[in-house]
Amino acid sequence: MPNRPRAIAQRLTRGVIALMLAILATAGIGAATMAPAQAAIIPGRCTYTGSQPTLSYAPSTYKVAVKQLQCELNASLYYTKVTVDGYFGPATRSAVRTLQSCTGIGVDGIVGGQTWGELNYWAGSNYWVYC
Repeated sequence: MPNRPRAIAQRLTRGVIALMLAILATAGIGAATMAPAQAAIIPGRCTYTGSQPTLSYAPSTYKVAVKQLQCELNASLYYTKVTVDGYFGPATRSAVRTLQSCTGIGVDGIVGGQTWGELNYWAGSNYWVYC
């Protein structure tokens, strides 16, 4: 069962950060924004590729983007570690579903825009997803 107070606090923190960035942008003190293709690269942590394609279970197909996914999952989920091998197998699918469940997005095991967004946020932060 997810830890509701912690999830609420995490969402509030993200909301406050988004509000602060919006205020800074309105005041003309904006931060540089990355192009979507570069958003996946987490400096010093996950630098396999900036590509963020839709990914799903395919245990016999190697993709560099899956290595990026696996690295970001390892940097985001506290109790979950997957092998960074580029194959979207059962362990990777399970970790994706855990991340989706813990962050309150649709749980389907498919890594699309919303899942990449959560991964980029959590892997780039100094915090872990707990649930």
